[in-house]
Amino acid sequence: MSKIRTAVVGLNMGLAHAHAYRLSDKSDLRWVVDLDEAKAAKVAEQLGCRYTTDWKEVLDDVDAISFATPHHLHAPMALEAIAAGKHVLMEKPLANTEEDCLKLIRAAEEKGVTLMVAYIVRYRPEVRRLKEAIDNEEYGKPFNAHCWIEAYLPPMPGSWFSRKETLGGGVLFSHGCHYIDILLWLFGRPVEVAGLGTRLGTEWMEGEGTHHALLKFESGALAHLVTSWGIKYKSTPALLHVHTPEACFVLSNKLEVITADGRKTLCEPREPADQNDTALAECEHFLDCIAKGERPLTDGYEALKSLRVIWSLYAHQGTPVRL
Repeated sequence: MSKIRTAVVGLNMGLAHAHAYRLSDKSDLRWVVDLDEAKAAKVAEQLGCRYTTDWKEVLDDVDAISFATPHHLHAPMALEAIAAGKHVLMEKPLANTEEDCLKLIRAAEEKGVTLMVAYIVRYRPEVRRLKEAIDNEEYGKPFNAHCWIEAYLPPMPGSWFSRKETLGGGVLFSHGCHYIDILLWLFGRPVEVAGLGTRLGTEWMEGEGTHHALLKFESGALAHLVTSWGIKYKSTPALLHVHTPEACFVLSNKLEVITADGRKTLCEPREPADQNDTALAECEHFLDCIAKGERPLTDGYEALKSLRVIWSLYAHQGTPVRL
């Protein structure tokens, strides 16, 4: 197939997209865009493409755009790109409100372009192997999961990260959405949720900097997700534990399983682990969906599922709610 002309807008989170498009033989990376002109120029020189600080300059020269911009800009920028007939790969979250998410989904459908959300965790090989094991009930049906997303984000008071209106909420919305998405992907439809958040340890944020969420699924399985940007020192047992009557899956930078026979590895990506490999898989899935006219694994509807759960958690802090 002919190469798809691509651009990346926003070179913090978007840097991995830019490198992936450069590596892919399915992409012709034309532009990188950032308000920091020096950064844009440096990345363009490294990757052999053009640069600008005004993303609208690239519209006539590309087929597809990755947006990795502040969350409150996702909807207006993507709507303009879609109106111009461009395919869009949006860094999470899709948008800050359900209304804007639906506008993006409908606009893409009406224009006949691909809209995909960069839920990159789904494209990790060890996560895909876990999905396969659960779907095939290799060690029985799961009934319990624990997920630990603990990190430290240096304080940025006054930044768009610090404000609810521009971030869209707190740490659960901004970062935990990846893992709400994963839990829904693995376990199906949630029927009951409860959550609590706090600003302690992250007082520079208007929204919560630490959040605990509980989810109950149609199957009866329960999951507990801890998400924090306030944790300087950590010793978590893994990224994710999933329990079945016969085993415990342990997901970190590889997938292991613990059974009566001991501990064994089910999937271990090549060493050293390289996030660019996952970004390449994600971006190539986007490019393949454009070329084949197929629905992305993480399309707008899939993204909206996880955000609706988060909005339910926010609306009923501390009180279980039927969904």
